[in-house]
Amino acid sequence: MKGMKRVLMPMLAMMLLAGACSSTSKEEGTSDAETLAIAEGGEDGKPLEQGKEAIKRDPAKVSVKGAISGAENSEIYFQIVESKGVKGIDTITAGPNGEYSFEYVSSIPEYYRVGTNEQNSFYLILEPGENAEINAKAQNLFKTFEIIEAPEECHRMKEMNGITGMMDSINMILQASQMNKDQGMFQNALIEYDNLSVKMNRDIKAYINKKPASLSALAALQNLNFDEEFDYYLKVVNALDGIANGNDIYDNMASQILNMRKVAVGSMAPEITLPQPNGEVISLSDFRGQYVLIDFWASWCGPCRRENPNVKKVYEKYHSKGFEILGVSLDKAMQPWLNAIGPVSYTHLRAHETRH
Repeated sequence: MKGMKRVLMPMLAMMLLAGACSSTSKEEGTSDAETLAIAEGGEDGKPLEQGKEAIKRDPAKVSVKGAISGAENSEIYFQIVESKGVKGIDTITAGPNGEYSFEYVSSIPEYYRVGTNEQNSFYLILEPGENAEINAKAQNLFKTFEIIEAPEECHRMKEMNGITGMMDSINMILQASQMNKDQGMFQNALIEYDNLSVKMNRDIKAYINKKPASLSALAALQNLNFDEEFDYYLKVVNALDGIANGNDIYDNMASQILNMRKVAVGSMAPEITLPQPNGEVISLSDFRGQYVLIDFWASWCGPCRRENPNVKKVYEKYHSKGFEILGVSLDKAMQPWLNAIGPVSYTHLRAHETRH
């Protein structure tokens, strides 16, 4: 699952350091240990499934107002951020002092953004009935937003900004050393980068543990490696179940996390039932009790084909000890698949070969 951190929730990546507002949180008095137990499963240790009854909210007005200095008489937009893009709500012309004001009626918590263009904006999280007053400077809304009045989650996001912002100076040093071809400077910056990464990872997890049932925690997840910190992704998704349902970003994250959980390290592999070249149907469960390598490949995949000799050596070395290989081809057409598993390359490589 390497790289999933970059695949999950692309729109949330834009919000990592942004200001956000919401009063959504776990119930006061619930300890971090209790929250983790709730996220990971019930008393029987089984992981929980999504599907709690969502909190029913009546449609209510959210409002955002403030002043953006330097944006006098300029267009200001108000949008909802979703998993695959943004949905426009309103566009206005700021007043002579940069003042702006937006209202919107919603029945679910949403990620919003206010900006002067696609590259210059700040973000908020508002539940129905919540209001925020935010001032900023037009040259960089993202870094200059100032909370005048807003729900508690705004201040939590300010806290996260401080946690993630520690990497900015090191990134600048790394870039400068590369431009100047200063190897010593670059190596020193790499060491400092690694040290700060460890600290930021620790602080982000502590931040999430404080209020996992919050959309700000959902945004904070994007700072954690998906493969290494899968439990935190699952923790937040389960903590928000029944609270954030209906929010497009949460719903997409929950769907992906629950699907990924099926193939997470330590999970039972999902069943695979596919035909072999001779038409015989075999299943992964047929090999229960043995060590099985599931090799996903395709006839058109050069790296897969080049790896064949190595896979064959492993098979020949360990097959007598109960090791099996189940090759699953991703070919859509049968003939390229059959050609690829002919006598030259595959007949003696795998005991079992199937096509998806």
